[in-house]
Formats: sequence, C-alpha cells, structure tokens
Amino acid sequence: MRSLKKQLIFWLAGLLTVVGVMAGGVSFYFALQEANGLLDHQLHQIARSVDEGSQLPAMQARYNKENEQERARDFIIQVWVENAPGLSSRPGFDLPRMAVDGFSTVSSQHEKWRVYTKHHPHRTVQVSQGENVRLQIATDSALRVLLPVAVLIPLVWLLVGIVVSRLLQPLESVTAAVAVRDAASHAPLPTENVPKEISPLILAMNDLIARLGLALELQRQFLADAAHELRTPLAALQLQIENLARNHSPEDLDSRIDEMRRGSHRASHLVAQLLKVARYEIQTLSAVRSKLDLSALVKACIADFIPLADDRGIDLGMIHDASASVAGNPDDLRILLGNLLDNAIRYTPEGGKVDVSMRVSGHHATIEILDNGPGIPAVMLPRVFDRFFRAAGQETEGSGIGLSIVQAIAKRESVQVLLANRQNTHGLIASAQFRLAE
Repeated sequence: MRSLKKQLIFWLAGLLTVVGVMAGGVSFYFALQEANGLLDHQLHQIARSVDEGSQLPAMQARYNKENEQERARDFIIQVWVENAPGLSSRPGFDLPRMAVDGFSTVSSQHEKWRVYTKHHPHRTVQVSQGENVRLQIATDSALRVLLPVAVLIPLVWLLVGIVVSRLLQPLESVTAAVAVRDAASHAPLPTENVPKEISPLILAMNDLIARLGLALELQRQFLADAAHELRTPLAALQLQIENLARNHSPEDLDSRIDEMRRGSHRASHLVAQLLKVARYEIQTLSAVRSKLDLSALVKACIADFIPLADDRGIDLGMIHDASASVAGNPDDLRILLGNLLDNAIRYTPEGGKVDVSMRVSGHHATIEILDNGPGIPAVMLPRVFDRFFRAAGQETEGSGIGLSIVQAIAKRESVQVLLANRQNTHGLIASAQFRLAE
C-alpha cells in the first residue's frame, strides 16, 4: 500500500524541481545571450575608439608583461592603414582582414574568434576575442544567475515536506482515532479542522458507522428475541421428554408422543421463520428479478392454502380479478402473499370467510385480503410488523414472525403493505400495492 503523503511529497518536489531546472535553464540562456551582447558591444566600442595604431606599441609592451591567463582574456586589436602591413596588439597574431564591416566568426590557429571589423576611409580596424574566452566569461555571468535557483531547489524539497505534513495532519489525526477506537464504539469520527476535500469521506464513514451500529443493535435484539422465543418450546419439549421417561399406559404414551411431535414442529417452524427474517433483513435487493403475471401468482398462492382453509371450514376465494404484470422475485413475492393469506386463515374462526381481490389503478396493482376474524385493536396496529409481536387475547398459535418477513420482503421489492380493521364489520384488511412493470 503506497503512502499518500510520500506520493504528494515526491510528485510536488519533483514537479517543482523540474520547474526550477527549466527556469534555471531559461535564465542561463538569457544571461548567456546578455553577456555575449555586452562583449560584442565592447568589441564595437573598441573598434570605434582606435586610431591609426599609435596605441598598439604600448599594448604590445603590456601584453609582454602579462601572464598567460591575462593574455587570453585580452582583446586583440589589428589596424591596417591603407595598403601598409597590418599592426597587431599581440605580437605574431595575424588574422586576415575581413572585407565587410560588422561581426563575424573566424577559425584561426586551431581556435574560433569573434571578430568585429570597421572600415574607415584610410584605415581598417579589427577587434577580436577568442570564443573560448567569451564562453567562459558569459558562463560565469550566467552561473551567478543560476546559483540562487540551485540553492532554492533543496529548500523547496524541505518546504514541500513540511507543508504536506501539516496539511495531512488532520487526516492523520482521524487515522489515529480510528486505530485506537474500540470495536464496540459507534461514536462518529472527529471532523474538526478536516480539509473540505476530505470532509465528505469522513462524513460518509460516520454514516457507515451509524448504519453499522444500527445493524449490530438489530442483530443483538434479534438474537435476544430469538433466544427468548425458543426457550418456551424447548422447555416444553424437555418437560415432555422427562414425563415420557416415566412409566405410563400405552394411551398416555401415544398422547405424549403426539405432544412432542407438535412441539418439535412448532420449534422447527420457528427456526425456519427466524432464518427467513435474518436472510431478508440482511439482503437489500432480490438476487433474481423478472417480469411476472401477478394474477397468476395470487391464484397459485390461493391454491396452496385451500387445503388448510377446507380443514377449518373457511370459505377462501377470489372475488375480483385483474390483469397486471410486475417486476420482482417470484419466490419472495409468493412468500409475502402466502404469509398474508396464512395469517388471515389462522385468525379467522372456523366456518369463516377470506376473500381476495385484485384491482389495477394507474401505475399500481393492489391486492386486498379480507377476513372476518377478530381484527386488531387500533392502538396495536403500528406494532404488527414487529418481530414476535402478537396481539393480546389471541388464542391462535403462531410465532409472531410472519408479518416481519412480509415487511422485510416488501422493503426489498418496493411493495407497500398495510393492515387495517374493516369498517362495516369485524375482521382485518391486508393490502399489498405493487408498481406495474414497464
């Protein structure tokens, strides 16, 4: 894993170094041009100030007294008066006379020379300087410009490291806070002095921590509720096993085995319901979604519960049908409708009636399941979807999880499920509203 701090320092320092080198190169180039221009101007001025050559003997005497380094840096002056042999400030220096005025570059004696030639009516003056000497003088001048840039580059590296460290200090503080926090802590991360660009990340992490805390709390509550609900059937089974261990008549033995069978069935059903609740609440979206015929799905669910309704003498049927297509997971929607039908049949007294109707209006299809059972007290209706909640006074056997499963599936499938007491008679209306498929 690469360090963001090191990458920022590396790239910023590298970028500023490249810019510094480029700036130094440009400065060096212009300083070199300026130095060459100044030296050319000196050649021009010397050529204008030289007369017929009366100064040259004195220059030759001075040349003889100078050392090699001083001689190399001297300008060399040549004067030709009409057609007489040329005179030179350096003994033995014989550079050919240029035919035109102005600057030129000449190679002589294995060296390049910068030459300025000036023609007067009766004389020609020519001033020369070695290219190596000019380059050295110009380079020395340009290096004095480049030196501050070269000194500033290491200073820039140091400043970049300090600035990046200071800018990332709030992020490092947040990292340290995360590293030392307890796994059970759900407190939000600090957002003080956090840069604006990092703030959305911290806020998103705080939102994730809050949602994770809520999920863990729901999980703890679920485990506590499940343990509480399982305690009763398991205790009953244990008591029945102890009673079975005693000597009883064959008739009593058959009765107790039948009770154990029913108790085991209740415990197995409760565990299956708990697993369904856990699966549907953890997943947020159905794995398989397809376009399906809602009317056919409702009829298939009704057919599944006809044996249970006939066993209790309940009239189960569809009083209104409509054609509608919805998008969703067919297995999940079948469980949703099945649980609503199961509740209606279980809480309807023997010889009662359960009617199912389906209507389409606008972009929605609504399924209503009406029973003539005892209904639910109005003050308890808001809690009907809570896990393990059962209205007081109900004699019907159940786990109190069926409607929790309905709610979890409804959230995943974007189905609106409502329960309400019937107005003109006793009983309950369970409605499920689906959005039609495109």
